[in-house]
Amino acid sequence: MARYGAVAVKRSLNDWLKYTSILFLILVVSALHYWTSIDYLYLHEIYQRVYYIPILLAAFWYGPLGGVLAALLTSSLYVYHIQAHWAHFPTYTVNQYAEIILYHIVAVIIGFLSRRERRQRESLESTTKELSRAYEQIQQTFEQLKQADRLAALGQLSAGVAHEIRNPLGSIKGSIEILEAEFPPDHPKREFVDIIKEETVRLNTIVGEFLKFARPASPSMQATSLPELVDSTLTLLKKQAEDSHVRLSVAHDPALPDIHLDPDQIRQVLLNVVLNGIQAMPEGGRIVVRSSYRQSEGTALIEVADTGNGQPPPNLDHLFDPFFTTKPHGTGLGLSISYQLVHNHRGSLNVRKNDQGGLTFAISLPAAG
Repeated sequence: MARYGAVAVKRSLNDWLKYTSILFLILVVSALHYWTSIDYLYLHEIYQRVYYIPILLAAFWYGPLGGVLAALLTSSLYVYHIQAHWAHFPTYTVNQYAEIILYHIVAVIIGFLSRRERRQRESLESTTKELSRAYEQIQQTFEQLKQADRLAALGQLSAGVAHEIRNPLGSIKGSIEILEAEFPPDHPKREFVDIIKEETVRLNTIVGEFLKFARPASPSMQATSLPELVDSTLTLLKKQAEDSHVRLSVAHDPALPDIHLDPDQIRQVLLNVVLNGIQAMPEGGRIVVRSSYRQSEGTALIEVADTGNGQPPPNLDHLFDPFFTTKPHGTGLGLSISYQLVHNHRGSLNVRKNDQGGLTFAISLPAAG
């Protein structure tokens, strides 16, 4: 806000200097006319030409209207001088009045040329901005296509591997349950049975993530209140956040309409992203979730910002890559699945470093179903 105020003050000061310069030049040249004896004809002819400087500046800076106003002020001051000192020289007087007419003609011509040049410059600046936005969109689309190719290839591989693993997992789980009944809790070998059982459950969870990644269900779209969805999701994470000394806060845009989405899938995305933030702050911190409505773009935006240690710049480009993880026991699929689910909603999921040193995940979803 202060920056915009400083810009406004600078612009106001710049305009004041321009007005003052134009007025000062007109008054100085007029004063020279009045103070110089008519015996010095050549000086008066020079002064006549100098009048063009403030008129040209006014026309260049403020267009036809500015130029004509400067010419009118110049004429009003100069006409009185002509009538008072040159009335007995009719031939020269005609020349002076012709010069006054030229002041106005030049002011109009230069003013229109200046206005046209200004409009062309503004048009070029607008075109440059549009090209820049288009280039950014092309880059984003290119990255999304690369991501889609990787997801498609790894999805097929993951589906096959997960299917082959899940079949023997069922047999292992059944066998362990049979063995569990033969070893009471105080048996020295019961510990190994429990370990196998826990690891089987963990492996089954990983296989489930593989299948979600490989064969994500099509979104079942329905009108959903995004603030209610966010609040209910954060309620599920409240206990885990408290245990990790992470404070959750939320801010919603009151103008946000109901959004057509799959509430279960977007809840899963929010769970993955917020959990990622909680796990990134083992010593505690804060996570802020904001929802907003961008009416001009027709999108709803959910931003999840944490105060963790962030990620090195090279890692940011790979956070949504399948199997990429910096956590000792992570699968590297949570954010990849989230990316795919948002993509299936015709939305986008991006990440950037924030001013608090952590990361901000931005989930953009089309407002229309």
